[in-house]
Amino acid sequence: MDQHKYRTAGVQEKLEILGVEDADGNPISALTILSLLERVAGIIDNVQSSQQRMEERQMDLEGNIKSIQGDVMKLAKDHTDTSCTVEKLLQKTRKVSANVKEVRMRVEKQNVRVKKVETTQDELLTRNKFRVVIYQVSRVK
Repeated sequence: MDQHKYRTAGVQEKLEILGVEDADGNPISALTILSLLERVAGIIDNVQSSQQRMEERQMDLEGNIKSIQGDVMKLAKDHTDTSCTVEKLLQKTRKVSANVKEVRMRVEKQNVRVKKVETTQDELLTRNKFRVVIYQVSRVK
């Protein structure tokens, strides 16, 4: 048994790295450092794979954002086109409204003239004077 302990101690001494000690001042073995390096390598691999997934996701997001930007630009153009069309329709509506007001005023004037003619005709009929009254419409522009 002593020989086994001696061999283990000898192997342990060979695995110890000179000048490297833990917090308690005990020398650190190469196996400990190797296992720590393997852990660090595993962590780095995980970080790299996570970073790669994040980069892929970033690329997908950038593609989606470009697509959305294109849709927004198209929507803005369509909105501008619609706005111009609506403005033209409003201008035409204003013109039609002005024309309708003008026609309404002419019709009202015509109604006043017709009423005057009817009144004059009634007066003539009541006086038993049968004359033909010629009425000429003056064109108002």
